[in-house]
Amino acid sequence: GLNIDDYVYFTSFTHHPFYKPCILEIPDNWAWKEYNNIPLDDMMKIIDNAVATGYGVAWASDVSEPYFRFKDGLALVPENWAKMSEEERNNCFIKSCKQQNISVEMRQQGFDNYETIDDHGMHIIGSATDQAGNKYYLIKNSWGTKRNDCDGYFYASPEYLKLKTISVTVHKKSVPADILKKLSAK
Repeated sequence: GLNIDDYVYFTSFTHHPFYKPCILEIPDNWAWKEYNNIPLDDMMKIIDNAVATGYGVAWASDVSEPYFRFKDGLALVPENWAKMSEEERNNCFIKSCKQQNISVEMRQQGFDNYETIDDHGMHIIGSATDQAGNKYYLIKNSWGTKRNDCDGYFYASPEYLKLKTISVTVHKKSVPADILKKLSAK
């Protein structure tokens, strides 16, 4: 019952011009599908608008990082992760910890050196805030309900999405008008 023409594909990498279609160079894009390449802030704006207006987001992401813990129901990018003790790392999944500030350069470097790969697709269905007021996205995973205590769902920080998102697919009605205008002007 879905009309595929109602959905728009987005990515955000600096090795392609923004607001233009590009071929995303990933193994799963074997059909050479074109994506709209947009700045990272616009990609996050699209995700936020889709969730706020009741649309889901098909999310292609990397889940291979040690701070992606499906069992614990969280995907984070804690600041100073490499310098933390095991106890400090584990505490990040119990109480709120400071997240790393993600830049577009970090994101691009991760893609260029294959630290960020296209290894899983999921569904962003909502958002929430924790007890400290930090925002998270509610993600429905396809790994079933027995691998974590959250019935197969988990929360991902905006920083995780900024760093590890390969692409998103959204209903065209959920794309903010100012972004559509920039895409059509190019």
